[in-house]
Amino acid sequence: MKTFLNFFRTAAVTVACLAAMSGCATRHPAGTGATVRAIMASQVVPAQPRPERGTDAAAAMAGYANYQRSYVTPTPQGDSAMIGSGLGGK
Repeated sequence: MKTFLNFFRTAAVTVACLAAMSGCATRHPAGTGATVRAIMASQVVPAQPRPERGTDAAAAMAGYANYQRSYVTPTPQGDSAMIGSGLGGK
């Protein structure tokens, strides 16, 4: 009786596995990937013309000169209050 139950259990598991695996099978051969390429092509955003951004050379040179001048004559920092430390300006 025990042998019959083991056989029945093994047969049931085998049939269940075969049934589950049959869902993975296909009747048609694998394609060439045209569907995947079509889906990927539909997700690509076409290139949009963008105006050029940036500064011209004169503005860049003036900004750099201002930067260099800030180290020669630095602007004085105002008296800053240190909040919560008891070392304020008074």
